[in-house]
Parts: sequence; structure tokens; C-alpha cells
Amino acid sequence: MPVHPHLQARKRIVILFFLFFLLIIALSIRLFFIQVVYSSEYQKRAFEQRTRELKVEPRRGIIYDRRGRELAISASSETVVAIPLEIESAVDTARKLASVLNMDYNTVYNRITRKASAVYVKRKVSEEEALAVKKLDLPGITFTEESKRFYPRNNLASHILGFAGIDSQGLEGLELSYDNYLKGKPGKIAIERDATGRYIPDGVKQYIAPEDGYNIYLTIDESIQYIAERELDKAMKEFQVSGGTVIIMDPRTGGILALANRPDYDLNNFADYPQKNWRNRAISDGFEPGSTFKIITTAAALEEGVVNENDRFFDPGHIKVSGEILNCWRLGGHGSQTFTEVVQNSCNPGFVQVGMRLGKESFYNYIRAFGFGEKTSIRLPGEASGILANYDAIGPVELATLSFGHGITVTPIQLTTAVAALANKGMLMQPRLVEEIRDHDGNVVEKIEPVQARQVVSKETALRTLKLLEKVVSDGTGTSAAIEGYRIGGKTGTAKHYGAEVYDSSFIGILPVDDPQLVILVVFYDVTGPIYYGSQTAAPVFRNIAIDTLRYLGISPKIDNNKNENTKEIVVPDVKNMEVYEAENILRKNALDVKIIGRKDTIIKQVPLAGAKVLENTTVLIFTEEDNEHKYYTTVPDFKGLKVEEAQNLSSQLGLILSVKGNGRITKQDIQPGERVPGATRINVEAK
Repeated sequence: MPVHPHLQARKRIVILFFLFFLLIIALSIRLFFIQVVYSSEYQKRAFEQRTRELKVEPRRGIIYDRRGRELAISASSETVVAIPLEIESAVDTARKLASVLNMDYNTVYNRITRKASAVYVKRKVSEEEALAVKKLDLPGITFTEESKRFYPRNNLASHILGFAGIDSQGLEGLELSYDNYLKGKPGKIAIERDATGRYIPDGVKQYIAPEDGYNIYLTIDESIQYIAERELDKAMKEFQVSGGTVIIMDPRTGGILALANRPDYDLNNFADYPQKNWRNRAISDGFEPGSTFKIITTAAALEEGVVNENDRFFDPGHIKVSGEILNCWRLGGHGSQTFTEVVQNSCNPGFVQVGMRLGKESFYNYIRAFGFGEKTSIRLPGEASGILANYDAIGPVELATLSFGHGITVTPIQLTTAVAALANKGMLMQPRLVEEIRDHDGNVVEKIEPVQARQVVSKETALRTLKLLEKVVSDGTGTSAAIEGYRIGGKTGTAKHYGAEVYDSSFIGILPVDDPQLVILVVFYDVTGPIYYGSQTAAPVFRNIAIDTLRYLGISPKIDNNKNENTKEIVVPDVKNMEVYEAENILRKNALDVKIIGRKDTIIKQVPLAGAKVLENTTVLIFTEEDNEHKYYTTVPDFKGLKVEEAQNLSSQLGLILSVKGNGRITKQDIQPGERVPGATRINVEAK
């Protein structure tokens, strides 16, 4: 049945009305979401479309030395900014800007034609460049003020301070490690514009002020830093070296008063220098310490009681360990000497014997306790751990070489921190460079207190070690570091590079010994030429630095009126076959020290032998079993040329039995000099 046309039209109208109604509902819902639900979001978008924002950089915090002198500051600098929508002729503008700013035309053109509300053309320009741009009066070119890092002392303390980049972000040194404190929080400026990019006179203007960074106060003293760097510069001209390091520490707090490296660089123009100059060798580079490490061996041996200042050793010029011959630096050796003289003479064979007495486990534990093989946590980027062999890789030869500072790599800051522990009564301090952090109003945000890491050795051991080191400077290898009127303890070090006539030389000193206030380390790297010993290079530089530093700090000289008393000579009593308790009492009553080796009750052997004439306080080793006797093997001396009486007394002191054939002077011996043998070993000699 046919549908009437008017009914079909009505049906279409209803459908059209219904669709129109649905559209109205959808639009209403959409409008509701835009106007009500998402109103704040769209309002924000609309505001952003008609506003132009520029970042306002905060002023980076100032770095001061410990006396409040500025080492790093932030100065105002103008940055050239382009507003692309306001530029009338991009070609002409780019040409003029490139000329006055000394930039490439294409670079400038690409920047000023970007689809952006505002772009940097050139940041932190000089005053001359800013003035030249202003004179051009170019449409669409304006300026914003930024903060530019400036270092008033140029090269001074460059490896401590480091530097900041174009965005005022820390890139090296303290600028990097304390960047979160120094950088502050940026602000912004927002200005409303119309659709063509022109300012709206009564439009919205918004300014959020930046928060300036915190100021940092260091433990570094600018004057002491200058003294250290001045003397390093002189040494670089005088000696044939690739570089050098000086560290000056207050052992009582761990505070670094100066830290200098050569070569260095100008902080204001760091990009003009090779990156190797930026490297802080004081914390990042390891070197073989050589004889300066004997300080650690000495302290560990005294603490463990395996040696005494008056113990007798013999150095024939070399010593054999597991078939390897280890030479003394002195041709022919030092002969018979006390342990005090072993330290004073920096005698390698003597220290090998001491290291053997300590034993691998004990010595390794002390090396770790002094902080070697791990970072010191000085809070500077790029700190190294040094190289300490794994415990299982250390055999008799490695133990022997470790005892005189070879076969281990340390950083200058590790060595300084370790020796400073002895100057601080055995307490190891964590090294630090920052004293406190303050806000821009002067309020203390954080105070960096001294941190005690651990007690490494006893106060008594530390004092005994300092006295031995004082003898090194007054009568031994470190005499070129001596300063009249001051008691100074120290140690020289010279380590040869493997396979080349190249050396690292060093000297570390503690002063004054009676009241330690300074520990000064001087290291020279890759020394070549005829002058390379630490006593010839580093020790004199130490002296020059110490003289001016003592004067600057007002540490007055003291005349030592104490006279050295002659140590009495004691005849060692015979305690063999006695009970341990009885023997120890007898030896101590005779002003002799005692070291008991073994756990049994009866003594089977003693060193030195009964009847030997030794200095009071000499350690007498009494053995109750032979399991650990290898640690106390004696180096066979060179008896040839000695009178029979002299040879017999020397052998008794060392715990050896001498069997003599003939009279006069010794001409032959059956066990060669340098061999290590157990105590009470019989040596057959011939005399004529």
C-alpha cells in the first residue's frame, strides 16, 4: 500500500529533528566539559598562546675560602634574545648581528627564524658586544640578564673549584659535587601579546623571582694555596717532571688547607686548555709511594709489638726472599743497625724483615685500616681507589716489596690521610674541603663537622712513630726538609717506573712533631734527569712551603732543650728452657722488651742469644714452638773483614751461632750474606 507523501515528509522531519536534538545534546556536553570540567586547562593554554615566557636564571652561590675570601662568584651578564614574530627583515638582522657578535651568518639566521616565541642568539656576551647590538636598535632583538660564573684568582685552586658551564651547571670540581647547593632555583618573566606578537599595553605581566644558590665556605686557605702553587711552579721549571701535587692537611680535623696540581688551567677560560689539565691528579691518579709507605709498615710493626726501636738488624746490601734478591738503595748496605736507624736510613732489607715479622694477614689488615685500596670520600668527582693486590695474590716476595712501598698504587689524598692519622694520635679522619654552607642571608644551612673514620693504631704507637720520623729529618734521608727551630718528622720516597729510567719522587712531613698541626705531601711525577731522589726534589720544596706556611699561621719556632741520653747497653740473660712467665719477668727486669712466639709454656729458643750485648728496650724474641719462626728469620750479615770478637758479638745480637776456625779477621763464611735463616742457625767461618 502506497505511503502518502506528507507522512513520508513528517517522518523525515522527525528523524532530522531527533538528529539535531542529539547534536545539541552532544555540543552541550562538550561545552560543559570545556567550560566547567576542563576550564582551568584551556584557560592555561589560552594564556600560554598569548604570552611569551623567558627564564630568569638565579645567581649561583659564591665559594669562599675559610677566611671569607671570594674564590668563585657570579656576575651579571647580558644575553641577546630574538623575538622571531617581531623581526622585520630576518636576512638584514642576521647579517648585522653576525658581524657585531662575531658569529656565523647561517647560525644567526637559523636561530632568529625559528618557530618560537623567543630564542637565544648569543648568551652572556661581553659589555662591548652588548653595547654594539644596542646601537643597532634592531626590531625583535632584545636582552635578558643572566648570571655568569667568574673566578677572581684565575688559575688558583683550579682543581678544587672546577668550573660551571654556559647554563651555570657545575661541570668539574666542587662546582659539580656541590651543584645542588650552588645552582639555586630559576624564575621567569611572562608578558601578554596580541595575535601579531605585539605587546598588549595593559596585558598580563608576571614575574617569578629566582632563588639564588647557597654560598659555600671551604677549609682551603687562599694564602696557603698560593704558597703551595708558587713553589710547584718553581719546581716545574727546576726539575724535569711531567707534573706535581701538593696537599696540606690539618690532621686534627681532616680539613684540606691547600690542594694543588701542575699542570693547571685558567678557570675563566677552561676550554682553551687540554682536558688532561683539568684532571685532579691529587685524587684521580695513583703512584707507587716507595719509601713514604714505610711509615705505614713502621706504625703497624710497632702496634703489633713485632719490633722495637732498639732491635738489631743487619743489611749486607740485599736480602733473598723465595729466591729473589731485593737490593738496598745503598750499595754495600747499611750493615748492623737498630730499627731506629733502619727507619732513619730508609733501609729496604731492614723493612723486608719487619714486614715478614708482621706477616701477610696482619700487614694487609693494617694497610686496609689506613684507608688504602678504597676511596677517602673527599667528595670531589673522579676519585680513584688506588691499586692494592687481592689478599690471595700476595706471596712472600709481594709481602716483602709491600713493606717498602712497591707493588701498591696509592693516590696522594690517600697517603696524606693515612699519615695524618699518625699525627692525630692514631685516629684516621675523613678528608674534607667544605666547612659550612650558608644561604644568601648568611644563615647556616649545613655545617660539615669533622668525621672520625676509625682508630688505626694506639696513641702510644703514633707518638713512637713520629719520633722515628723526626730522626729521619734530623739525621737521615730527609735532612733537606729540616727547618731550624722546628721539630719535623717526615719520609722521602723514590719509586722507579718499571722498564724505564723514570721516577716518582715524594716527601711527606708532619710539623711540629710535638704538636702536629700540618701534614704536607709533595709529589713529582715522571721525574727524569740526574736529580730524581725525593730528598733532592720533593724535600726542599716541602721545606719552602712549610717555612712560609708556618710564618703565615703564626706557629712560632721552639728550641728543644731536651738532651739525648745515652741508651744503656744490656747483656741478654739466658732464658732457654725456662717457663714463659719466669723468662718474661727476668727479661723485663733487665730493661728488655719481650715478644713471645708460640703457645706452649717452655722456651726452646731465644733471639738475641744469651750473652749478646744490646741496647736497653731491645726486643728479645722467645720461641715456645717453631711453627711461626719463619716470620722472624734473620738476614745473614757479611762477616768478612770483621775481627773474630766483632763477628761473635754481632752474631749473638742477631741470634746466630758463629763457629770460628782460626784467628784474626774473617775471610770466609759458609752461608752467604743476604740469606734468611732461623734464629740460632750455626754459621761456619774461617779467620786468618
